Amino acid sequence: MDKETLIKIAEELHHGAFDANAYYLILQQYRKNQREYAEEMKMSPAFYQTIHGALMKACFMEIAKLYDSSNGVVSIGTLLAKCAENQDLFPEYRETMTVEHDGTAFSYQIPYQHQLKPQEERFFKAQVESDRTLFAIFNIPDAENAPVRVDLTFPEFLALYQKRFCALSKKREDIRMQRNKLYAHNDKQRILSNENLTDRHPVLYPDIQEMIDFALDCTGLILGVLTDVNRATQYSNIDDWEGTLMLARLGLKYQEYDFQQSEKAFEAEMQRQLGGNDNGELQ
Repeated sequence: MDKETLIKIAEELHHGAFDANAYYLILQQYRKNQREYAEEMKMSPAFYQTIHGALMKACFMEIAKLYDSSNGVVSIGTLLAKCAENQDLFPEYRETMTVEHDGTAFSYQIPYQHQLKPQEERFFKAQVESDRTLFAIFNIPDAENAPVRVDLTFPEFLALYQKRFCALSKKREDIRMQRNKLYAHNDKQRILSNENLTDRHPVLYPDIQEMIDFALDCTGLILGVLTDVNRATQYSNIDDWEGTLMLARLGLKYQEYDFQQSEKAFEAEMQRQLGGNDNGELQ
């Protein structure tokens, strides 16, 4: 496979992961805003309930596409396999630095640096323990949980992501089963049986977050190395919904104030028509 084809596949998958992340982040805002802006959201209950359901389905289906194992499709698994088959397209090291000393040139290979995520630390237990022991010696705050960086060649980086992909096998199967029996098809067995599919194949919010994060990490690495461009992982204004709800809150307050003013004006007019004095007492 040539470089351009690999980039095209990675870009398509990154776009899907980007969309899934947008849906997921708005769903997380929904849970938060539902508590903090309950009255404002009650102004349009049908709208918000419909949007919530649509976002859930859209997010789920994007993730299902990203990890699809059907024939004739491209997925995160496909991308990793193609990268493994075409490692000659990737520089083994991030860069090579050359310096001269006394007329002699010395070359140093600079590895890729990667900050381990919590789910990756088990693959580097010795280094994690060693680094955090040093962190504690130097009194670094929260040394037991401080992030650890590792130096990797590209084959090592790819191997790490292949391990992470394999670790998602149960979650990928749960996604596949829900996609086939609940979202993509009206599965007869599911409909006619008393079995609760989501109990047998649960997909929780942390699972969704992990699968989106991995898809973004994987495609971001491949595209970054091949194109030397870092891709965005979310919209810069993804959290602007709260601003809209704040304006709705101000609108409700103004509506209440306007009603109070109208009520006062009505009472004053009634008093005038009934012959009340300046103190509001009838003559």
